[in-house]
Amino acid sequence: MDFNFLSVFAVFLCSILSAMGLGGGSLLLLWLLFFTDLPQTEAQALNLFLFLPTAALSTYLSYKNHLLQTSALKQTLPFGILGCVLGSALNTLLPTELLKKGFALFLLWIAIKELYSLWKERKEKTFPQA
Repeated sequence: MDFNFLSVFAVFLCSILSAMGLGGGSLLLLWLLFFTDLPQTEAQALNLFLFLPTAALSTYLSYKNHLLQTSALKQTLPFGILGCVLGSALNTLLPTELLKKGFALFLLWIAIKELYSLWKERKEKTFPQA
C-alpha cells in the first residue's frame, strides 16, 4: 500500500491528537478505513503500532509534568491490561464484518451522546431553570 502526502499528514495530525488524549486513534482508524485500501484488521494493527511511540512519549511527559495520578493508575492498570488481552483475542476471533459493525455502532453511540449533551446545554442556556 502506498501512502500519499495526505495520508502521511493525517497520521501526523492524528498522532498530535492522540498525544493530547483527544481520540486521535479513532480518527486515524476512520481515515485508514475510508481513505485507504487497508482491510479493517490491518488498519487496526497499524493504528495500534503508531500508538506505541505516541503513548510512550505522552506518558513520559505527563509523568514529568506531574499530570499522571499514580493512585488512579494503580487502580485502573490491571483492568486496562485485561481489556487489552480480551480485545486482542476478540480481534483475532471475530469476523471483520462484525468488527466493522461494532466500531460503527460505537461511533454512532458517541455521536448521539455528544449531540444530546449539546442539545441539553443549549436548552439550558435558552431556557434557564429558575
